[in-house]
Amino acid sequence: MSVMQALCSSGKEALLVSVMLLILLLAFILLALRRLKRKGLFAALAFAQFVLLFIMFFLMLDGIFHYDDPLKPRTWPVAVTAFMSLPVAVIVGFEIISALYLAVGFYRLRRYRKENLTQWAVKEAIDLLPAGVAFAGEDGKVVLANLAMNELYRQMSAKSLLDIAPLAEIADRTEEGDDDKLKGVYRDGDSVWQFTKQNIEENGAEYTQLTATDISEQAAINEELKDKNSRLMQIRARLEIYNRNAEQIIISRELLNARMQVHNETGHVLLASRRYMDKPGSVDETALLNTLKVTNTYLLREYEEDDTQRDPLSEAIEMAKAIGVSVSFTGIIPAEGSPRNILSVAINECATNTRKHANGDELKVDVREEEGFISFSVSSNGERPKKKINETGGLHTLRTVAENAGGSMKISAEEEFRIDISIPVA
Repeated sequence: MSVMQALCSSGKEALLVSVMLLILLLAFILLALRRLKRKGLFAALAFAQFVLLFIMFFLMLDGIFHYDDPLKPRTWPVAVTAFMSLPVAVIVGFEIISALYLAVGFYRLRRYRKENLTQWAVKEAIDLLPAGVAFAGEDGKVVLANLAMNELYRQMSAKSLLDIAPLAEIADRTEEGDDDKLKGVYRDGDSVWQFTKQNIEENGAEYTQLTATDISEQAAINEELKDKNSRLMQIRARLEIYNRNAEQIIISRELLNARMQVHNETGHVLLASRRYMDKPGSVDETALLNTLKVTNTYLLREYEEDDTQRDPLSEAIEMAKAIGVSVSFTGIIPAEGSPRNILSVAINECATNTRKHANGDELKVDVREEEGFISFSVSSNGERPKKKINETGGLHTLRTVAENAGGSMKISAEEEFRIDISIPVA
């Protein structure tokens, strides 16, 4: 079967389409080789096949065009007549050879792109970046932009990215109203992008590189840090108030302790001196003078501080004994801590009041522990008070000390003068 007969049969379309498809694929191969700057025998053979197939396609079209009207002028009558008389197997064989050549060509292109850094590989790598990247010439026209930058600009303006000027304005803009100002920030709902601009030079030409980075997570963390810093500032303000109050509390406690010390020391010395004047033989004169000396030096602040640890309860019992008041205990005496100290203050105050106001000479102390509290009752054998007891001086100080420790104090004088104090164990 000749080529003319094949073009007159039902296989005409398949023959023409196959030749046209081979021409297009060879053209693609040639353009790819040119972009990769690949020359040599392979490129020459591809170009030769492209030319031959194009001539074959032209001759087939010319033969079909003049088939119905042989009187029409022909472009190449001799060549068309000779070509149309060829066996169609020649054309089909050449097409098969071209198809195999194309398969080899695509394989070689694919392997070359895998093994070498090409322009296409660079473009694909830029397109895969999560950040937006765009390059523009001196006139601001975009010469290269990856998919992320194109998509971002399309969301911002619903247009295609052709001019880099709108994005460059965002890169030069600075957010106002924040202490830590951010430059080039664009916010779109929950998404936050930061644009940075850089001028680069390549082959004597200047380009503008624009990069868009998604900083949504960093912006959320920054907002969270701002909120935490605000709360920390509030806590700091409250701590400053607390520190000022703590200073006042410490000063008040020191003043209270000083008043207690002055009250106890002075009261004991005065009572001991009174007892000495009433009954000189019942008081050790040397001990009295030594106590008076210690008290005076304490009040005048002319003594050296004694860093040795002293037991306040033992001192309270000794002070009571010095003014002629004996102290007896029932129950388990607290070994240490706030209850023991408060008990010593109570014995000091009750011994002074017993000797000064009730003419008594004995204190009974009952100590008990129940339900997380240590309670003790201090009673005297002196005369009952003839009028209502006013909590001033030492009694007021004793109540203050007990309540500061989280405890309570009760005074009763129905049958005998008694003080009941309850202090938490902790």
